[in-house]
Amino acid sequence: MSAKLELDFIQHSSFAPSSWSLLGLSLFLTSLVLAVFTWQHYQTRQLAENEISSKLNQFSRQVNQKKLPVNIVNTEIPPEKKLQIQTTVAALTIPWNELLLAVEKSDTQDIALLNLEPSSKKQQLILSGEAKNLQSVLDYIQNLEAQPMLDKVYLQKHHVDEVNAFKPVRFTLLAQWLM
Repeated sequence: MSAKLELDFIQHSSFAPSSWSLLGLSLFLTSLVLAVFTWQHYQTRQLAENEISSKLNQFSRQVNQKKLPVNIVNTEIPPEKKLQIQTTVAALTIPWNELLLAVEKSDTQDIALLNLEPSSKKQQLILSGEAKNLQSVLDYIQNLEAQPMLDKVYLQKHHVDEVNAFKPVRFTLLAQWLM
């Protein structure tokens, strides 16, 4: 028996069908099938998303076109209840944070603030306290006036406690707050 001798001196391209192996060909065909399947799945999802989006837009337009009836209930509120509601609303509309920050920034060691009473109708703040002396009260008034939230700070009344050995000054200030 003679062995068949094949001599091939021409170099073939690696992309030529004769150089493909069975494993390489099967991997190529499998990846091609997977790519087609993935593309079809993507197209199906895209169509479903577009359909849902158009239905949502259509529903939104229908809701916007329909004017839903508003039930208006006409009930009379008793005057005492009205007053209570107005008082509550007035207390809630006071700019507490800004007022307290302004008072806190003006604080000095010689002043003991005892009472802080806002009046929302007049936009006024009544401050009551005790100081070591009258000069401390006047300095405190200047500190309060320096705050941008407060304006027109006046010493409404003061009283020197002669009975006490330290002779503290009790005072009441009136300040206008700005919105």
